[in-house]
Order: sequence, then structure tokens, then C-alpha cells
Amino acid sequence: MSLDDDTSSASTLTLLDDYAFKTDLLTMMSDTGPETTDELKRRAKTVLLEMGSTITSVHGVSTTDLLDAMMEGPEKAGLSSGVRYAAAAIIVAYQKGKASNSSASELTKLAQDWLLFFLWPFKKAYRAGHSPQSEIFTPTLRVSEVVADTVPATSRGSRFRNLVGERDGDKCTVTGAFNVYKNYPVDDQARETILHAAHILQKSIVHEHSRSNRIAGTIDIIKHYTKLPGEIVDNLASVIDNPENGMILDMMMHGLFDSYKWCLHPTDVLHKYTVHWFRRVPAGLRNFTEVQFQDHSQTGIQLPNPTFIALHAAVAHVLHLSGAGEVIDKVYDAFSDGGSTALSGDRASEEDFCIRLSLIGLTTNAHQLPTNPS
Repeated sequence: MSLDDDTSSASTLTLLDDYAFKTDLLTMMSDTGPETTDELKRRAKTVLLEMGSTITSVHGVSTTDLLDAMMEGPEKAGLSSGVRYAAAAIIVAYQKGKASNSSASELTKLAQDWLLFFLWPFKKAYRAGHSPQSEIFTPTLRVSEVVADTVPATSRGSRFRNLVGERDGDKCTVTGAFNVYKNYPVDDQARETILHAAHILQKSIVHEHSRSNRIAGTIDIIKHYTKLPGEIVDNLASVIDNPENGMILDMMMHGLFDSYKWCLHPTDVLHKYTVHWFRRVPAGLRNFTEVQFQDHSQTGIQLPNPTFIALHAAVAHVLHLSGAGEVIDKVYDAFSDGGSTALSGDRASEEDFCIRLSLIGLTTNAHQLPTNPS
């Protein structure tokens, strides 16, 4: 992985950028390797069982729980490449430290890299700078009917909203609720609501400081965790506003999706999913258990990319299984000012995140959270 120069230690990988570690990891996780994914996972589980009591926590998150969740999360999401990558990384980290009796330290470094360069960017992307208003889907001329000579070019955001709305039939893909801004010939039992064109992967994961070490590290993890084609991973910023990264959701479902309260699990049928909740199912939504994506426009608009959906689901599971989601939420809640999150997407907030996490860890150990700064 090629990284730009950066003087901030908080923005530099500690283990995943080690050349020897990366070389051994790529060899072990290769599909042509002698061990199956299940065999690698069993070996990694044995490592965690052996080392569990000797591994310290990372910023208030159990290192063992985080490492284990990085394997369990993608398995639940149907992302086998993520299971193989995580299991191989755990084994290689353990082996790297064995000769010097520092396996616990190496595993802790691995957990810290995954927390700071994978879980934090994904969680932060949904908490910071979210602007639902910009994603509201309102009536427009059908994209397939736009005539270039008579209609001015729309922005990428508008094009995204229009294409996704047209493909999904102007209704929520989960609840089937119709767009309240349109006059549909519906009966009194039909649901109408404000609809959003929701991004599966958020823009800020790859848009902010695209030349920084932090983004380069995040992209490298995504590449190995998902095994997406290189042309997609290396140009994620250019596909974020493509219809394959979106779906129409009603306003509440969008907010809950963004906060990882639910995700989609794959089925044996391509583009058909089951809805998985991480909280009590909200009133009135218990009967909405499946999603079947299809192109209602019949014009060839891309359906949601299954790997994008699996990545969102895997991250959701890891955040919940490891407890990292709760810790990151504490950072935001503790360092907010008057209800407006102080942790913006600027460079300073990237560099001082480790300090803020450390403060959370200290105050959590003292059974007391910091109060909002005055």
C-alpha cells in the first residue's frame, strides 16, 4: 500500500502497514492457500482463546471481542472474504510476536488499526455531517426521459436521487411506502411518507482528505475485507453516487440504517435479502422482513451492489458484537457542544481522535463520563 507522508502518529497504521506482516498476510489469505476459510477461522479462534487473558483492551474496547467480531461480523453478513482476511490477520499477528514473546502486543496493534482505520471511519461517516435534507426524493422528470438539449445537466447528487428513485419505483424498498410528494392512485390503506435516496456506503468514508494516510489505510482494509475489483476499490469516490450504492428508504428507515440499527442479510436468491434488526423492531414494521431489489424502470439502472450491502452489514455486526459502536458514540456524545457534534470531519478531529478515545477509556474506568465542554 502506498501511503502519503504524514507526521501524525494518529493517522498512521501500526501493524497493517508493516511490510513483513502484509507479505505474510497476503500469502495466508490467498484463495490458493492450503487452508480453507473455516480452518483459518478455527486457528484464529484458538489463538484468541490462548491469548485472551493476556491482551489489554484498546481505548475501552475489548481487544479479544473486537478481533473475534471482525471474523463473526462478515460471516453473519455473508462476506466470506472478510472472514478469511480477519482470521489470517489474527494468525499472522500472533506468529509475528511469538519469537519475541510479544504476540499480545501485536494482536493489540491489529485491533487498534481495525478500530481507528475501519470501524471509526464507517461509524463517523454516519454520525458526522449527515444531511438527510439533501437526500429527500421529490418528483422530477424521469431520468430516462431527460433530453440533453433542453434540460440542464443535474448535479451528481440529483442524478443519484433520480436514478435510484426511478429504479425502486418511487417507494421505500423495505416498507413499500409511497412518495408523499407524488399523487399516486392509492387506496386509503396505502402508506405515504417522505422518501430518501440513501447511500449504502457514505461519501465521507472516502471523500474526506483522500490523500491522507487515514483514508489510504481504510481503503486498504476495505480492499482485503471485501475483495471488490480493484477498479472499484481504487476509485470508490467515483462510484459513491452511482445507483449501485443506493436505495430508496422512508425517513425513519434511513436514519436507523445509517445508525446501524438494522442491515440486510443475503438469501439464496440474488438481490433478495432479509431484514436483520439490532434493536427491538419498531412498531408497525414487524411484517416487513424481506427486500427484493428490481429495476422498476426497466431501463437497466444498476441494482444495489451485493458487496456494498454485505460490507454495511458486516460493519454493523462488528460494531455491535465488539462494543466499539457504543464507545464511538460515547466520544461523540461526550464531546458535543449544545447538541451539535463538535467532532467535524476536519483534519484536527482526525488527529485527536486517539486522545479523545483515551479520555473516554480513562473516564469509563472511573465510572464517570466527561461532561460537555463549556
